[in-house]
Amino acid sequence: MKNRFKNKNVLILGLKRSGEGSFELLSKLGAFCYVYDNNKEVLKKFASKPNCIIPNFVDEDLVKVMDYMVISPGISIYCELVKLAKLYGVKVISELELGSYFAKGNLIGITGTNGKTTTSSLIYHTFQVAKKQAVLCGNIGSPITQNILPFKTNYVVEMSSFQLESLDLLRPKIAVITNITPNHLDRHKNLKNYREAKFNIFKNMKKSDVLILNYDDKNLRMLQDRKILAKIVWVSLKEEIDGYFVRNKKVFYRNKNKEKFVADLKDIKLLGEHNLYNILFTVAVCKTMKLKDKSIEFAISSFEPLRHRLQFVKNVNGVDYFNDSKSTTPNSAITAINSFKDKPLILLLGGSDKKTSFDNLSKTISKNKNVKLVVVSGDTSQKIISSLKKFGVKNFTNAKDFFDGLEIAKDFARSGDTILLSPACASFDYFSCYEERGDKFCEFVENIKN
Repeated sequence: MKNRFKNKNVLILGLKRSGEGSFELLSKLGAFCYVYDNNKEVLKKFASKPNCIIPNFVDEDLVKVMDYMVISPGISIYCELVKLAKLYGVKVISELELGSYFAKGNLIGITGTNGKTTTSSLIYHTFQVAKKQAVLCGNIGSPITQNILPFKTNYVVEMSSFQLESLDLLRPKIAVITNITPNHLDRHKNLKNYREAKFNIFKNMKKSDVLILNYDDKNLRMLQDRKILAKIVWVSLKEEIDGYFVRNKKVFYRNKNKEKFVADLKDIKLLGEHNLYNILFTVAVCKTMKLKDKSIEFAISSFEPLRHRLQFVKNVNGVDYFNDSKSTTPNSAITAINSFKDKPLILLLGGSDKKTSFDNLSKTISKNKNVKLVVVSGDTSQKIISSLKKFGVKNFTNAKDFFDGLEIAKDFARSGDTILLSPACASFDYFSCYEERGDKFCEFVENIKN
């Protein structure tokens, strides 16, 4: 890839992991890097870096002399500085796209509302089992800008809607969209904007590329009517389609009238229907990359559930504790509930608001007789409670805070019950991230006396 950044003025907005990765890469490329973040503590570590200019503030006079603006996932395309850059013809790109310019080899992009982290990790695990070189990066782990290698490899990149908002030349060899349900509407304004941000993943794909989609998702099935150059490969759990599907706990691939067995699922460790989708996406990617069936089958059977994603923590006094802190949407909480259809559930809900409706979740709870108690806490507690009442749910309690909710759940539980943390909300009312929330849950469980 041609070095288009040498001797260019580049303003990097947002200096956490992605901003730091952007700076490291751009400084090597000979760009004049201007860095800025509202957090002064974050700025301090850039003070001693060579080829780094830290302006006291960013205004119109600075923006208009830039050649590029690189934005971190935390910077919205709707913010005034981005609007100003576009007004002056400054090229605005995301850290993800910057890294993709220089990633040699196959770029495999995974996005969607739910399942993208597990799918990305499972694809990477399968490459490792098959002894194929790969890098796992993006929204999971470290940014792509910190993973640029001088030789060709397979880049397995989890891509969030924030990262996909501002794109020009991003072109995955293989792209996966797991599903689309309302999420991050506080950032994207409406479902259409959110959906189109996700759809940016395939806008530059060519006929030789492959787009893998969930046939059971109406937001994705409508793409049949959109002009897309990439070859579309479907996966489904509802129908035996042309594509990948499951029958009797086995994965099959059908192309017109020809059908082929791919992998047996009898030994998988992942719980829930949603993880069957993640497996199908993985199989579709790995078969596209011509990995052997034996490697794929061994990989999906040996893969362990990720932390904070329906993670079994411990059985204490006959009660199973599951950490699903990554559940930051009502839809993901519904998926978690449906994974425990035959077990008495005590459900922990609540957190910070992402401007999504809880009505479908409340409706699901009202129809699930196995949900013994819903413990609600956090900034969204009143919003959730109003929705629960709307659907006639009476078995709920409002905790003072997250930790009070844990105590209530523990005291209420009896042997044979399952306590499930699946908050359906972001974590920023009490915690810095969902990982911290999940870690605190696990810590609480570990300290319970038998």
